[in-house]
Order: sequence, then C-alpha cells, then structure tokens
Amino acid sequence: MTVYIEDCLIENFVVTFLILKGVAAFLRLNIIKWRLIIACLLASILACLYPLFNLKGFLLIVFKCAVGYIIVSFAYSGKNIVAKYILFIFLTALYAGLNILVYYLVYGTVQIYDNFPTYVLIGLLLLIYYLTNSLIGLLKKNVVLAGFVYKVTLVTETKQVHTDAFLDSGNTLKDQDSTPILIINFNLFNKLYSDISFEDLLLKQYKNLIEPHYIKSGFANGSGKILVFTIKKATIIVNESIKEIKNAKLGLAYSKFNKNFNCDMLLNVNCFI
Repeated sequence: MTVYIEDCLIENFVVTFLILKGVAAFLRLNIIKWRLIIACLLASILACLYPLFNLKGFLLIVFKCAVGYIIVSFAYSGKNIVAKYILFIFLTALYAGLNILVYYLVYGTVQIYDNFPTYVLIGLLLLIYYLTNSLIGLLKKNVVLAGFVYKVTLVTETKQVHTDAFLDSGNTLKDQDSTPILIINFNLFNKLYSDISFEDLLLKQYKNLIEPHYIKSGFANGSGKILVFTIKKATIIVNESIKEIKNAKLGLAYSKFNKNFNCDMLLNVNCFI
C-alpha cells in the first residue's frame, strides 16, 4: 500500500479534529481554537512519523495511547483529563470501526490494502461525525427527559390504563373549579374510550364521558380550546410512593407532543404543589 504524506496529514488532521469536537459536544466543553488546531497538527504529524520508529506489538500500542493522551491534554484545559481521554479513545475506535465496516461493504474484506481516496474518506468522516453527534444529542436528550417522566395509571368507570407522563413545567392549566388539568393526546384517549371516535368528538357526541366541556388553554405545547372531562382517578408514582388524584380532570390536546417527550400525557405542575 502506497502512503502519500499529504493525504496522511489531511486525513489524520480531519479525523482528529472531528473526534475532539465530538468529545467537546458530549461533555459540553469550550474549546480554544488555536489549541485544537495545534493538537490536530501534532496528531497528523506523528501519524506520518511513527512508522519510522519501527515500533511493533506492545510498544506500538503504548506509543499510540501516549500520543492520544498528549493530544487530549493539549486540546482541553481543566480537570477530568482521564474521562476526556477515555471518550476520545472510544470515539476513535468508533470512527475506525465504521470505516472498516464501509470498506468491508464495498470491497468484501477487512484487510485494508488501499483505503478510500482522500476526498471519499473525508466525506465518510463527516458523515460519521454527523451521525455520532446526532446520537450524542439524542442520548443527552433522553437522559434529561428521563428525570421528568413518571408512571401514571388512569382509571375510568370501565378501564384502567397505564402510561408514561412527562412533567411539563408549562402546563399550569386549571379547570373552572381550580382543579389541575392533565393533558393527554388522542392516542391515550382512544385507549381509555375506544368506543368514541374522532368523528364523534367533532360532532360533540361524547357518549359516556363524564362532565365534558371546553376551556381555553395556553400550556407549553398548544393553545386554543380543549375538551376537558373527568375520570374516576389518576395515580402517579413519585419516588416509589403513590400520589392519587380522585376525580382527575383530563384535557384532550391534538398537538403531537409525544414526538418531543415520547409520552402520551403531560402532567400538571400544580399536582405536585
């Protein structure tokens, strides 16, 4: 395999830059640009020079690990260098593994005799960077949202439905009697009242709904008039204890908040006061 120094410099500079940016995105680190650029230059130069050292086996592994630690230490200031270094190694392995996977899909072998052209490899690295950052963002979002998700049981006269509910700080909606209103979407409504279709609601044929009426809303994920009705009770599991709300008020919203919170129900902050 023929190695061109300029290609090696460019490829290693780009991959180091993207990995260091990925570490910063995951840990929410501020990066000083000149330190980032010098760290990437150092990585690309050493990647071209280390074959001249004729290191093999264990010594080669130690050398690469040491270089990685130096790069991370130089790129980021502050504490927790070991944690940053471990994440750097993980993302490096991820990039290398995905590169090998694509190479295998194209050439049918994991024995890389001649890698992709530089422009193709850079495009592949940018794609991996985009996918990795998207995954990091999704994981961080799920971790944040998980702290506001509660197990809820809704009980009507004929059914009992279990669901996950998100505590929405923007939902302070109260009924005319100052009772807090819990917001549900049509998917959850259909589980509670499968005999009431969307067309029935449009025609205001509420059948066995208890105390159906409309109120103006202004919670975080929607506005306008919503249908409010009463169920027998709602129970919320809070820190392994159960909070029970008798004659709970539910408000039916057609906004697709389940896409943002992965829940079919929004809890009211007044339920916790």
